[in-house]
Amino acid sequence: MPKKTRKMKQRAALRRSVEPQSQEHAVESEGASTRGSVAPTRVLLSSARPVTPLTFDYTHIYNDLKRIALFAGFFFIVLIVLSFVIK
Repeated sequence: MPKKTRKMKQRAALRRSVEPQSQEHAVESEGASTRGSVAPTRVLLSSARPVTPLTFDYTHIYNDLKRIALFAGFFFIVLIVLSFVIK
């Protein structure tokens, strides 16, 4: 099982510290009222903070894939040339 990295721990801590201030209300659950005991359930209301769409930057991956494709093409050409030279 992989361990958590420092980056993952920092992101989780940031999420915990930045959570929006939400209003919580206690609501009786229907099943608990028939049994005689009251078990409050917390309902979180949506916050007024706007949601920003996630954007991902994959330029480093595209550069790696280009490099891999160039190496593969180069070695295929070398193999084809060697097949003619060896015969």
